[in-house]
Amino acid sequence: MNRKLLLSIGAVVVSIILISVVVISADKLLGGDRDNVILIDFDTGLAAAHVKELVQWGPRMTGSEAERNGAEYIAAAFTEVGLSNVDIEGFYVPMFSVEKAKLSIVEYYPLKNVPKPLGRTETFKHIEEFVLQGYSGSYRWNSFRDDLDVVNIGNGTDESAYGRTNGRICFIEQTADTPRNSVVHDLAYRAGARAIILQNVYRNEELGFLPMFKTNQYKEDTDSAREIPFMMVSKACGDRILEATSANFKVRMDIDVLIQDRCVNVVVGDLPGRTKDMVIFGAHYDTCYNTIGVVDNTVGPATLIEIARGMVSEGTPDKTIRFCTFAGEEEGLFGSINYFDAHKREFMKDLDLYINFDMAHVDPDTNSFTITTTDNSTISTLENIRDTLVRFEPALEKYEIEVVYNDMTWAASDHWAFVNGGYDAMGGWGSGCVEYHTYLDNLDHLNPESLQIGGRILGSYAYML
Repeated sequence: MNRKLLLSIGAVVVSIILISVVVISADKLLGGDRDNVILIDFDTGLAAAHVKELVQWGPRMTGSEAERNGAEYIAAAFTEVGLSNVDIEGFYVPMFSVEKAKLSIVEYYPLKNVPKPLGRTETFKHIEEFVLQGYSGSYRWNSFRDDLDVVNIGNGTDESAYGRTNGRICFIEQTADTPRNSVVHDLAYRAGARAIILQNVYRNEELGFLPMFKTNQYKEDTDSAREIPFMMVSKACGDRILEATSANFKVRMDIDVLIQDRCVNVVVGDLPGRTKDMVIFGAHYDTCYNTIGVVDNTVGPATLIEIARGMVSEGTPDKTIRFCTFAGEEEGLFGSINYFDAHKREFMKDLDLYINFDMAHVDPDTNSFTITTTDNSTISTLENIRDTLVRFEPALEKYEIEVVYNDMTWAASDHWAFVNGGYDAMGGWGSGCVEYHTYLDNLDHLNPESLQIGGRILGSYAYML
């Protein structure tokens, strides 16, 4: 073979290699020469499939069989995408479960001494019309003598008004000014109230003011969490209760809430890096007891699984990437707090950054997505990744994706334990969800396309560190 032919063949081979490199890299290395960005792969269809698998067991209330099924599914998915050291760690904490919840109004004779034998009874639907609040107490109905009158004390801001609720139901028209659940619970309990009803008159108006779940601070040194039931009712349900009890009706309730130590699971998997320096991705996978929680927060673990798959396909990162999904978030951040405390020494040596995903989803009829960071110096890099992603995925141009500084010291999601421990953090936060903490947070408004926004921006950032 002559020298010219060899040179020609060599040139062709080099050209093929160069073309291949360009083709392979074009969808990953975008931007200018100084700001190349590696966009990790993210399949929105696979992420949506994980969401649909996780909701099949119903609400994943911490300590329930459905929650354990979710933990095992996530662990299997972590293993399948190629993570190492996959494990389910458990921590025991006081947890509640709703064993029975009945609420109705019963017609009485005018003096309200005894119910009419053939009088009217109206029964309200648990979950749809009333929802127990976290660590509600029980109220076991035995006879009509356990039926209760109602005292309406407005929005609950006047502490002196609670004194009128002794032996009755403390009824509160919840507004933005109403004290948080733990304050209301303590005030009503100390006043001798037999139960608490919050009427939703300002949240999710578009849905008809549905009842929603919120937790309550559990105190082991007091009986208040065990002694009086605590529920939220829809506006329509509350209006009917007030109307009926102002006439010849009383409220009848039969509530059984079991509080006992239950296992809070944390699913963990690692993508080993070239160094032990660590970035943690976290998301809670539990839901409130009254909802399958598609947006809050089934999309969280689904997004983490897909980030992990995308990173593994890119190859070994410089930093070790750990993926954690927490239970116990809805009742008080129990999973992340206990996990952080158990691994403090490891984190002191190796942890550089925690990245949180909670409701990192954009509803189809909205368009805002926010990335928060506790480090101002990272904003320009995150914005560059965002701009690169939008150039590569023009369909994302319709979203308003903002990168902002935030100290993230608010205790509303699993980042709190890490920020409170002195570590930098980032978070992906979607547009919110009108159906938040109600039974309507379901698959009807899942928008898989939006999951790649936080997934690819924050996933790519961590991979390139």
